[in-house]
Amino acid sequence: MIKGTATGADGRNLLMIGLSFGNLDKFRAEPGATFIKIDGKEMGLTFDVLIFSGETEAHLHAMVAGSIGPDTKLHIDPKLKS
Repeated sequence: MIKGTATGADGRNLLMIGLSFGNLDKFRAEPGATFIKIDGKEMGLTFDVLIFSGETEAHLHAMVAGSIGPDTKLHIDPKLKS
């Protein structure tokens, strides 16, 4: 995995995360069991990043439901809304 920060052409901050095929193979072999946590402090960020996988959006929600609170901001892809 590689990770970095940059400023995009539009002037917005950009977080880059590159996953190797080995990382992706772990996600495919053990959906829900593989979490990649990126320590934001080492990159100068004010937040950490968590990458995880699951079979469906419902499975993803179940994995993080205990961490969702009143200050949590979620973005659901409009293509997934019914």
